[in-house]
Amino acid sequence: MERPPGSALAWLAHPATVTATFLLLINDHLLKGLWPGPVTGKLSDFAGLMVAPPLLALTRLPVPAAILATGVGFTVVKTTETGAALASQAWTALAGPSQVLADPTDLLALPALGAAWLVWRRCRSEQAVRQARTLIIVPVALIAVTATAGPGGWGSTATTAVSVEDDAITVFFDEPGADPVASRDGGRTWRAARSLPSPDPASTATSEPSATSEPDSPSVSSARPSAKTQDCVPGEPVHCYRITPPRLAVEESHDGGKTWETTWEVSEGREDMMRRRHGGSWAQHWKGSQAIAVQKKAGGHVVVVATGSDGIAVRDVSGTWQRLGVHGDGFLPEAAAPLNAPEIDLEAERVVGFFAGLLPLLAGVAAACRYRRSGTAFLVIASTIASLGFLIARQGMGEPFLFVNLPLVLGIACALLGMILMIVTAVSMRLRGWAWLYLLAVPPATMFGIWGVFAGWTRGTPDHYVTAVVISCLVTTVGMAVTAAICWSGVRAPIGRAGEEEPG
Repeated sequence: MERPPGSALAWLAHPATVTATFLLLINDHLLKGLWPGPVTGKLSDFAGLMVAPPLLALTRLPVPAAILATGVGFTVVKTTETGAALASQAWTALAGPSQVLADPTDLLALPALGAAWLVWRRCRSEQAVRQARTLIIVPVALIAVTATAGPGGWGSTATTAVSVEDDAITVFFDEPGADPVASRDGGRTWRAARSLPSPDPASTATSEPSATSEPDSPSVSSARPSAKTQDCVPGEPVHCYRITPPRLAVEESHDGGKTWETTWEVSEGREDMMRRRHGGSWAQHWKGSQAIAVQKKAGGHVVVVATGSDGIAVRDVSGTWQRLGVHGDGFLPEAAAPLNAPEIDLEAERVVGFFAGLLPLLAGVAAACRYRRSGTAFLVIASTIASLGFLIARQGMGEPFLFVNLPLVLGIACALLGMILMIVTAVSMRLRGWAWLYLLAVPPATMFGIWGVFAGWTRGTPDHYVTAVVISCLVTTVGMAVTAAICWSGVRAPIGRAGEEEPG
């Protein structure tokens, strides 16, 4: 059967391809940064294999050749370092700094090409061609398939081991060649072990310094010990402490390990906030608790925990716990990452809030279209323009060109145009005045409500990121339900409709 003119565009605009396009767009621009890992990675592969063949077919390449070329290219990129490097260079030239990684497990997504073939077989009618021309999907698809994760950039060191030698506590790092840091005063002050002077016998009555020690000599051993996850107080074998990696938490036992209770912890929600503070690449390298050591001191004992990327946690002889962050050649409380971080980058959450704010507007206008079905297609066009404009504006943030940031201006203009078109669609639906009040007020309230939820999360309320996501979904659902119900009942019915007449 001969392929009708424009069927490639119909293929690209089929609901299945459109869904894959928006999934690819949202996943690569938003979800990968929020939840980096194999799930979001595989989603991009499946969605990309659905979208790439119809894009190739737009160049008049036969459909079988487009599908075959997509499969071969994907296989080469995912199974060879050379292919991955070439793909990285190509995406960098097309979409900015990008990194494509070779991963043979991604070949599990190849069956998506079969789904793309089935979708094409259903798009070969003239009706599908006409429907395709009502959608503005090509620019969105191009943006989606060129999205990829940027190169990682996490460079902080992590503490990985702790040792106790005479009166000194020494902490070791994971970075090769990094000097260990030690303390001789029970964890109150820290400095590089190589510059730590020998102890003053008068100040260390509970310890016996080495007879060979000399002032200002590096008397602390730099040999890395094995990391211990449990240690007991010297001379008190029933009083023990342990960590449960990767949690930033310490448990204490007074009966030799028969029962345990948490004596110090950073909540799981705050741990997640710290992992997200510097973005997805930093979160992938996050290390939690690594090792623990206990030192006997006059008046009690000291506990030091190597908390990985967070630095260390110290319990002094009075039983008070404190987090210390890496600072220069030692550790300081002031250098510990704050558990409340209003400065955390919420760009992705703001983008999500913007799109969530569009949903009540779309739901309201769609409900108002119940007497005019033709308004639905116009609504799809308007929302696509608005979404595309917002993404262009987001990508255009940067230095201006000839005093004007053209991508930013173009993106804002498209976003405003799309929202104006949606409002024009609502005007044609003849909404009553009180319905207009809700239609114009609920969408921005939804957007700002979601922004407020995530801003509260950075300050600890709610504690868990997942809780903030659930609340945001509820806010969006309520906003959609309100505008849909209001616009459904607030539209004026045309003459001759169900007992209602056109007012004079």
